[in-house]
Amino acid sequence: MSAQLSQHITTRLLIAEKSENKAHQIDSCLRDAGIAAKLSITDDIVHIAQLLSAGDADIALISSELKGLKQLLPRLRANTPHLPIIIMIQPAAADNGADPSLNLEEALTLGATDAIPADDTSLLSLVVKRELAHVCQREHFVQVRRALTEAEQRCQLLLQGSRAAIAYVHEGMHIHANDGYLQLFGYASTDDLYGVSLVDVLSTDSATTLKGQLKKLRNGADEQVFNFHGHATGGGDVNGSMTLTNSQYQGEPCLQVTVRPAETDRTCNGGDFQASEEGPAQSSGTDWSEALPEFISAAESAFMDHSAGRYMMIVAIDNMAESQRSYGLAGTNTICSKVWQMLSEITAEHPQMRLSRDQFAIALSASNLDEAMVNAEQWRGDINELMFEIEEKTVRPTVTVSGVELFRETDVARVLDAAAINLLDMREAGAANVVKIPTIDALSDDSAPTDAKALLHQITEAIDKQRFVLLFQPIISLRGDSDEHYEVFLRMTNADGQRIKPGKFLQTAIDNNVAGKIDRWVTLQSIKVLSQHRAKGHNTRLTINLTRNSVSDPEFLEWLSTAIKAARLPCDAVIFQITEKDAVTYLRQTREFIDGLRAMHCRASLSRFGLIADPFETLGHLPVDMVKLDGKFIERVNADPDNSNHIAETVKQLQEAGKLTVVPMVENAKILSTLWQAGVNYIQGHYLQEPSTEMDYDFSTEE
Repeated sequence: MSAQLSQHITTRLLIAEKSENKAHQIDSCLRDAGIAAKLSITDDIVHIAQLLSAGDADIALISSELKGLKQLLPRLRANTPHLPIIIMIQPAAADNGADPSLNLEEALTLGATDAIPADDTSLLSLVVKRELAHVCQREHFVQVRRALTEAEQRCQLLLQGSRAAIAYVHEGMHIHANDGYLQLFGYASTDDLYGVSLVDVLSTDSATTLKGQLKKLRNGADEQVFNFHGHATGGGDVNGSMTLTNSQYQGEPCLQVTVRPAETDRTCNGGDFQASEEGPAQSSGTDWSEALPEFISAAESAFMDHSAGRYMMIVAIDNMAESQRSYGLAGTNTICSKVWQMLSEITAEHPQMRLSRDQFAIALSASNLDEAMVNAEQWRGDINELMFEIEEKTVRPTVTVSGVELFRETDVARVLDAAAINLLDMREAGAANVVKIPTIDALSDDSAPTDAKALLHQITEAIDKQRFVLLFQPIISLRGDSDEHYEVFLRMTNADGQRIKPGKFLQTAIDNNVAGKIDRWVTLQSIKVLSQHRAKGHNTRLTINLTRNSVSDPEFLEWLSTAIKAARLPCDAVIFQITEKDAVTYLRQTREFIDGLRAMHCRASLSRFGLIADPFETLGHLPVDMVKLDGKFIERVNADPDNSNHIAETVKQLQEAGKLTVVPMVENAKILSTLWQAGVNYIQGHYLQEPSTEMDYDFSTEE
């Protein structure tokens, strides 16, 4: 039971008692004391051990009347060291089979958490509350420890991947350094640097300055920055600035040293970026934010005279991560500089710009697409011929070229963005050493908006004339929870009464900032329907999907609070769901929105989970209660049952993070056992029921 979700999740209570009536009386007393429990009753010693070992109970109440209790307790404690086990001591009689000598002291000795008189229900409720609080605290502690471990691992990865040269020093000696620091001072590995004094890599004057800065840190200063002169192991000079801050490494207090080398000589020719082979190419006279408008202006001027064919090209060096692992930061910079030097020479007649260390933009004028492809292929081929050595290793870089063709009076800046997105798509598809120029109309205001405007008019009309329909699909528990739960889906109807799925209209509504009005209509109607349904005696919850328009609307939460109060609904009866893509794109707004929901005691869910490269990193920033996996998980399992391990591992990680899991698109019975074994909490799909206008699913039916 997660500490984070304890206020929403029913306690799993095991009562081991010969009399079922007594067990229900105990359950009734606990409910009167405010402890809602999902009850399991047994009087079988073997069954008790099986249930507790399987983790199917949060707390166990065991009657002293059960035979073999003395032998069972030590085994239970060994198998479930953290589970609260409370012994209910019954008055011993000669013929009831109980252990007549079992008392508080002996029960505790054998492994019980506590032992109380069976007829003292007031004491029982107090003890149960206390132990449940301990369970929640322990779960919270486990989550914090896990989060700390993950944070330390991420910090270590960031440290190793940082472009800055960083080291940690304890009592004057180096204890750790990243690759940038090792390369800067000429050390092959951290082992070679271990035990070397920080003073040893500095000149005499800089060592004296260092001592003064350390004294300031000891006197309470937060950070000290000073220029230094040092030397590498090979005899070369190292100059730059050094930043000293108090820190910790592996739990020990130490000094973090961040070194920024002095800038290398760099040149800039007009709007074009060039550099020496020793360092990264950047602008010395103009920063990037100023150079980009200059490049766009130059491209616009060049395109004026060549209306037949205009192409925005981005050339990107392949396998940068592998290069950095093989040649280090300095070697990778050399590769980028040499590629840029050649590319700038062979495209000198075209406007050009260095977008980043490994990506370059070129505005190409050509008579047609075929000629543009020939040019791009020529650039790629010339760079393939480039060959040089780094640290006696032969390097032959390759590049990928992404282009977008312009039509009519298109915004050049937006076309550059389109070329960058095309490059990302190529990278995700695994493309390398290729050229791709899709012939798209790069987001012109005059192109294709006829359909978009017509659809937007249709959406606005549907809002005004209430041409929306709500559908409800059941979400079924695989863990025995019989509470009713539905997800709300939306359909729009046109003038002919035909239903239109959100995929046909919702993105247009979002892009034109009218989806927030749709969200409010859906939310308000859903709350009204839910309130009426619960008034009939149903304990029903609804999951309502929201778009990013509402998530980023600062007034939505205030409106929502008023709507829920007016409907007299418990706040946890409504769960608001946001897609992973929207959450990643608007991470700060989503976090603030979820915090606002939690302040109202409403719950949040993340849908379409698992589409981004590192979904758990994003999840760490979002305190959602539920996570709905993307349907591609099920598609992969249906295509190949061996892929079920991926679902099981994902569900395990989510549940370790305290999240309830929902798997959609369950279309057949064969997948159910796989999902149950994977530990999935909830499922939904057409196999159970298609979305319907009524909330009429029979949740009491056992499939």
